[in-house]
Amino acid sequence: MAQEIQSLFNEAVRLERNGEWDRAEIQYKVLLEKDPNYHLALQNLGVIYAKQGKHADAIPLFSKAYKLHANVKNCYNLAVSLYKHEETEKAVSFLKQTLTFEKKFISAHLLLAQAYQKLGNDEKTEVYLNNVIKIEPDHKSALGGLAMFYYERNRFPESLKMIERYLILYPGNAQLKIIQSEILAKQGNYKASATLLTTMVKEDVGFTNFNESLHAAWQEEDGVAHESLVRIQSKAKKKLKEFQTKLELSKENPEEFSPPDAQEALDLSLLYLFNGNPEKAMQYLVFAQKMKEKTDPDRPS
Repeated sequence: MAQEIQSLFNEAVRLERNGEWDRAEIQYKVLLEKDPNYHLALQNLGVIYAKQGKHADAIPLFSKAYKLHANVKNCYNLAVSLYKHEETEKAVSFLKQTLTFEKKFISAHLLLAQAYQKLGNDEKTEVYLNNVIKIEPDHKSALGGLAMFYYERNRFPESLKMIERYLILYPGNAQLKIIQSEILAKQGNYKASATLLTTMVKEDVGFTNFNESLHAAWQEEDGVAHESLVRIQSKAKKKLKEFQTKLELSKENPEEFSPPDAQEALDLSLLYLFNGNPEKAMQYLVFAQKMKEKTDPDRPS
């Protein structure tokens, strides 16, 4: 019997490695009918389901595998499927258990940051992103995540510091360059902001195609940064639509229309950047600079 089980398992693994998931699934199920507690078969079948996005099917398999053999792999697999299945609080519990097996398991820290962001817990989101930086100071996903985390909360000096670290190590991320430009402008450094924008418009291939480049710039493990950017883009589209409506109405009643002030112009600059219109963004950045010079003529640009 033991030899038969081992043969079934070996064949299932072979099929799985060859990408023949349907046949591997059948093989694992046959094995589990003969030995329902074969934890490696439970684990591998769960992985096949998870790879196909069938997390509702994967969860009971990972759960049973973990009960039979509590280790870091089974615990983390279960946590990931729970998270993907929108059972975020349960996922957090198993991710914390994962860290009891392996304290410096970076993937668990990153997913905890994503989970806490989803739960609206800013303090814990920041803690787990910083945990990754402590373990691996140049970690791409954590640097990008913290850059966006700080930006969304108007913690601009901290955001700028993370962006600069990120771009030195991993140059070419147009979305972070956009944020960098906007922060520089918000801090009154219009000249540096305009120079950065001009360079991006001239040199960054695909810069104007924000939607197309979003997924290319951020991978699955960059969840915190990706979700931040999606939120920013969504808000940008809404605000830009409101402004464009205001412009249309001004044509009918020009006396009721007041031009944007410097801060509003800066905001519009970012809106146009995130909607793939760098030319308009530059126009509003220049406008903001001129407005700022009028109100604060002695301030260096």
